[in-house]
Amino acid sequence: MNMLDKLFSREINRRTGAHAISIYIDSNTKTRKRSRSAGAKALNATKITTKHSQGSFFHRLDVRFPWLKLIATVVVCIIAILDLANFTISKVTETDDKIRIAPMSHHVKATERTLEGKKLVALTFDDGPSAATTPRLLDILTEKDLPATFFMLGSTARANPDIVRRIENDHHEIASHTMYHQNLVTIPADAARADINEAKTAITEILGHGPAYTRPPYGNLNDTVITSVGTPIILWSVDSEDWRSKDPNSIISVTMSEVYDGAIILMHDIYPTSVDAIPALVDTLRGAGYEFATISELARARNIPLNPGSIYYNLTP
Repeated sequence: MNMLDKLFSREINRRTGAHAISIYIDSNTKTRKRSRSAGAKALNATKITTKHSQGSFFHRLDVRFPWLKLIATVVVCIIAILDLANFTISKVTETDDKIRIAPMSHHVKATERTLEGKKLVALTFDDGPSAATTPRLLDILTEKDLPATFFMLGSTARANPDIVRRIENDHHEIASHTMYHQNLVTIPADAARADINEAKTAITEILGHGPAYTRPPYGNLNDTVITSVGTPIILWSVDSEDWRSKDPNSIISVTMSEVYDGAIILMHDIYPTSVDAIPALVDTLRGAGYEFATISELARARNIPLNPGSIYYNLTP
């Protein structure tokens, strides 16, 4: 074997990794040609895999640690799912104690906020939810880290079940404003009871539980209403008159002229102007030293029990 044959043999062995096999080339011309031809085929066959695959860092890592690929794939999938769905598990305090998946809230849950010793108001919204205005309101409430209580109609709740679920998932409080916004004191007692109960049913069908409170339309009450609702009756002490003015500046002015510690503020989430007023109203109230609470939070902070059939206009210290 001459020097050229030795160099050629060494190069083939180096590139193919066949270090344990020696290539001997005969001095015969045909044998040398056949050997070189076979060597060329071997080089061509291994050119890509040897240079790019076997020489690749990831290839060597995959060979030495084949289980890493599986772990990495699982981790990436989990991160992607959590990022897209933005889900967390929350427990529902119902009789069957079932577990539900609920979207994460951007503001702090009611049970995790400290309210004692602060000036508090409860912001409440009637007549919704509205597909045209309530989602935008919810975005603002989340941005402002502001909990609220929604006194919704059973009819509009049934028409917008996804919005109802979002309201609860965002840690706001859901209450009833009856089914069809009828003046319950001017209709027969049976019709009033049917309206109240149908609203409860509509909300329960969506959420799996009934409303926490009831606010009769126009605040009108009689013995039939009081004995039929089965929940505490929440009225209001500050009427923003958003339904009358439909003007953000007027809404803020009226509210600020009447607000006090423990007040329950009445607004409506069905008017675009009411939604428009919320950012400035929230900033103005907070600038005056007020913080916001749901009806339940406000009652707990003031140690006021809320009893079914009892009427509450405010929750003062």
